[in-house]
Amino acid sequence: MKNVFPFLDALSLRSALISRRCLVTSLCGGKLLMKEGHGWKKIMSLLIVAEAEHTSQDMKEGFDAFSFCLVLMGVWCLLALFWSLSDGYQGSLSNKKRTKKMVQTRAQHRRRVTSQTWGKVEGAEDVFHDILSRLSVRSIRSFKTVNRYWHASISNKHFATKQLAQSRKKPSYIACPRADKAMKLYLLKPGKFNYRHHATVDPPGRSADHNMHMIASFNGLVCCINQLSDENEDHQIWICNPSTEETLLLPQGRPSVWTEPSIGVAYGPDISDYKIFRIFCVGRRNAGKGDYLYECEVYSSSSGAWRGIGPVLHLPMYVCFSPHRSAHVFAGGKIYWLVSLEDPAGIMLSVDMEENFEVMELPYYSTDLRYEDRITVTTYLINLGGSLSLVVLHVGSFDVWEWKEASWVLVIEDYLPFMHFCEIVLFMTSLEKEILFVTESRLWTYHLDTRKWKKLGRPPTRFTNPAIFPFTESLLPCRQWRGEARRKVKKSTYHLWLVGGALIYLAEA
Repeated sequence: MKNVFPFLDALSLRSALISRRCLVTSLCGGKLLMKEGHGWKKIMSLLIVAEAEHTSQDMKEGFDAFSFCLVLMGVWCLLALFWSLSDGYQGSLSNKKRTKKMVQTRAQHRRRVTSQTWGKVEGAEDVFHDILSRLSVRSIRSFKTVNRYWHASISNKHFATKQLAQSRKKPSYIACPRADKAMKLYLLKPGKFNYRHHATVDPPGRSADHNMHMIASFNGLVCCINQLSDENEDHQIWICNPSTEETLLLPQGRPSVWTEPSIGVAYGPDISDYKIFRIFCVGRRNAGKGDYLYECEVYSSSSGAWRGIGPVLHLPMYVCFSPHRSAHVFAGGKIYWLVSLEDPAGIMLSVDMEENFEVMELPYYSTDLRYEDRITVTTYLINLGGSLSLVVLHVGSFDVWEWKEASWVLVIEDYLPFMHFCEIVLFMTSLEKEILFVTESRLWTYHLDTRKWKKLGRPPTRFTNPAIFPFTESLLPCRQWRGEARRKVKKSTYHLWLVGGALIYLAEA
């Protein structure tokens, strides 16, 4: 409509020669009314009224001027009608497009809001890691395939540390009820003890003629041993993560002669650091006198190789019904093995993370007591709330000793509801303030605070050389973190470049 006004202005100049007062008033008024948004009908009526008011005055100026005004008004009305119709049509089209766009927006609203919300969560890395760390390891592993960002966020040490911290808030037991070639592991929740199959450990490359035995559990990893052959009593040593199904076979150590070696596992202070101590026999000091020589070597997760640390005075003993010499406990940063239960001079062996060995005496029992009331063959080492403890089973009772300030303190002396040589304790472990006794047919728990016993359900299979340890699911790898290894390589390469550049500079100078 804007293009019409210049034409009307030209006509108004022409009409001024005929009827200046009538036409200028009509056209200007119509133009102003059109700009104010009045319809063409109202404009026409106003023009007719204005024309009627001045008809008597314009009759003197001639009939031709009046006819020209009527024609001009007709053209004006037709143009206004055409403009209104075309504007309405375009308005209806725009309304339809707007309605369609609104429909599409409503259909995509939830998806867009969800994507924006997850975008904000992913952007806030701490919140994102905190949410995922509360899930099970199996669920977390499935999320690695979402995209590259999720895979990178989950596959790093920072996230594994946070996930392990969350998992430690809800610890459980991992149990191998029966020693077998393929080691079946079950999870037991404290208080419920419903057996839930967790994993079957049967790594490739193991000695297929002998069973695997679980000897330790730490930070979601387990250590297992497997005898090499009937002729060789030495062991294959495996580090496994049952939750991620990753296994690592350690390099073979130095051969042990005349007897099988003893294994002990230490871990920390970093979550990915662990050491395997291996005590083995290298021969006899004096031929024919039975005086054996023992040495120790250590495997570190950071080096990935065995390293000898010198001679050791004693070789750990077989503990009760354990089929190997590797029954030990890690508490307070040290590994402890039982060496001798001789009365009254029983001893034990310990080693710390700095590879320092120490020989310790067992608690003293008076020789005036009956033999069954003193140190017995059913004596076990456990980690009780982070402290080294010794549990001595008698007929109908048991004692719990705790190592405090370089001496043994008797903390509990209570009755046994089952120990009448009809139920033999095959294995013992502990979790916080709870002691778990494993007999041939069932589990028993004893709580230190309430001093109450609880009899639990039967296992899915009869216990045969069982092994049960505290356990927390984790994403930790059996090997060293690849990212850390790459950073160390880059750092060492950078140092080599610096040294090389300095040498070249000195040579040129």
